[in-house]
Amino acid sequence: GRVRKQWYQRRVRGSSLSVRHRKRLAPKLVEHKQKLSRSSCAVFIPVCHREDKLNLLFTKRTETLNSHTGQISFPGGRCEEGETAHETSIREMSEEIGLTPSQIWGSLSRPVVSLKMENVYGCVGYIGHVEDLQMKLSVDEVSHVFTVPIEELVHSRAEQNYANQRTDRQWEKLADRVESESDTQLDRAENIRRIGQSVEFCMPVFPSPIDTDPDIWGLTAVMTDRLLYTAFKKNGYKKHDFTPVAS
Repeated sequence: GRVRKQWYQRRVRGSSLSVRHRKRLAPKLVEHKQKLSRSSCAVFIPVCHREDKLNLLFTKRTETLNSHTGQISFPGGRCEEGETAHETSIREMSEEIGLTPSQIWGSLSRPVVSLKMENVYGCVGYIGHVEDLQMKLSVDEVSHVFTVPIEELVHSRAEQNYANQRTDRQWEKLADRVESESDTQLDRAENIRRIGQSVEFCMPVFPSPIDTDPDIWGLTAVMTDRLLYTAFKKNGYKKHDFTPVAS
């Protein structure tokens, strides 16, 4: 489908996240303690310092991988049977970039559902100062890494239209899943059904600081948006509203 990208500035007060904000952010994160099966996945969202600002660290996948080739992502992958989301994300980050977190802050409250209908959990933690990190990239999986200041991400989110790639049955399963979570989720479930009937729908996207890299989009952008909303909703950050695109 056609692509319409709209960049815009957002007025968010006090959007420079510092370590002291951990006390404000951590209570809004959760710990998914349940043991997961291989049908679930988890990613680690690495928070780090570059100079005097907190950044998020992203990886660019290699061109030789079988899926999501060359895309921007967080370290992560499929759960081993019996692992928790935290255990999976930490293991995957160690395998991909050779790091383990110095602090684990928690996880986003709900998993994101991938196109394959898999639950993907987003775990958040602090990995230290970029200048001090001794990364060892997996040559098979990671082309390179880069960081983006959190303050910059807050102000640079864009909207982009994407073709609807899910089947009607997949959208219905998503809506049913939301309804089963709580009776208060009925409006969200109805919005999911409306999106499922559209040819296109709108998703968040963030610009990459490297001109030759693709934008930060898809599941990685959704995870980024949810983290920013968790940290800055009281400062005026509005979570992306997934809406169908009018024909």
